[in-house]
Amino acid sequence: MLKAQPQLDAFESEWAAAAVHEIGHAVAHQHAGLKVRRVRIWKTWFSGAVRGQTDIAESWLPDELLPGYLVACMAGPEAEMHWRAISGRRGKTVSHGDDVEFRKVGKGVGLSKRDARKLARELVVEEWGRIEVLAGWLAESGSLRGGAL
Repeated sequence: MLKAQPQLDAFESEWAAAAVHEIGHAVAHQHAGLKVRRVRIWKTWFSGAVRGQTDIAESWLPDELLPGYLVACMAGPEAEMHWRAISGRRGKTVSHGDDVEFRKVGKGVGLSKRDARKLARELVVEEWGRIEVLAGWLAESGSLRGGAL
């Protein structure tokens, strides 16, 4: 018997937002030709804040993959903002780490943060059905292996 697909509205708002955010990164990494190893979300033991992480297999990226990687950095916040807009769930999109990574990796690449966000937004809209389904599975399990994407 098939298990019912989890719906994001069944989860606490910040948990669902983190799932959408991380799946946004993962789908964009795959779109850029990168291999996703694992995506996970968790609550910190001290404050209970929700955190997430998307691990890719590549530890070094050739120059031709850097623009796609930078778009993937922005795809997490864009996916979360898209979900908040269509679901009516309020909250602040947290992307400080994504911004730091973009500035660190993006030096000399020739892709502005504004352009990367625009490309990420377009990708999120195009892949929304997939992002929503995968985010539901991530919200339910807390972790997905890259092969499940």
